[in-house]
Amino acid sequence: MKKVLLLVATAALALGSAQLAGAGASNSDPAGDSGTAPDITSVTAAGDAAGNLTFTVRTNQPVLAADAIVDLAFDTDQNSQTGGNGVEYAFVIASDGWEFLRWDGSKFVAAAAPSANGSYTNGVATFKVGKADLGGVSKFTYWADSVQLDANGNVIAEDTAPDGSNAYEYVQVTLRAATPTAVPARPVAGKAFAVGTRVTRVDNGAALATATVACTVRVGTTPLRATGRLRNGVAVCTMQLPTTAKGKLVRVSIKVTGQGATTTKTFSARAK
Repeated sequence: MKKVLLLVATAALALGSAQLAGAGASNSDPAGDSGTAPDITSVTAAGDAAGNLTFTVRTNQPVLAADAIVDLAFDTDQNSQTGGNGVEYAFVIASDGWEFLRWDGSKFVAAAAPSANGSYTNGVATFKVGKADLGGVSKFTYWADSVQLDANGNVIAEDTAPDGSNAYEYVQVTLRAATPTAVPARPVAGKAFAVGTRVTRVDNGAALATATVACTVRVGTTPLRATGRLRNGVAVCTMQLPTTAKGKLVRVSIKVTGQGATTTKTFSARAK
């Protein structure tokens, strides 16, 4: 593994000066451009609200060949002048194991990262790490690389994703829910009632296209069933109030989960 780490630190990470390409959680890469190196065909990134990140790199090798490497490089401050050729962290996997590296100011060293984990199964390299162990940042650029070495440790074939001097961008999404509105404005016993809130991304203001909407409703102290849905960026909880709701406090909690993030808004009003 030492030979692999040295190679990655000096050669495979040399794409650190890459220019930013289009961002996305799932990215394809052209097949047939790797020579004898693992042929990268897709790279994915996903995160959850707790900051757990999962990356996958799919190749054409069901079992990673001897002296083959697959790695992910991370520019966590998005500055090509810092780190090792712009790289602060890197995941590396070879046929004999995996390593998570960090730049210590002069070289790449093994990172003390309890959350880090790597595997290679059925042609897919999977890397997992917590946000706290990746510099604690919510936005970074990254790219994948594969290398095939000869018996002397020389690079004889290579593939990168994305191609050329480009990189992917990952942004951990944070959601913002607007002040809820109700229809009708005040709940009426025995009638249909709905509460909605517009949900957008904090980083770009875009409305959510898909999400899970969970509704928790109580009339006084009694739970009430409600249906949640997302339509045109608005999360709505609809319900039928019982005739016994008159004079009781109706409390509605709307929990929206989408793109690895969660936000919750509440509404309350006394039924008439």
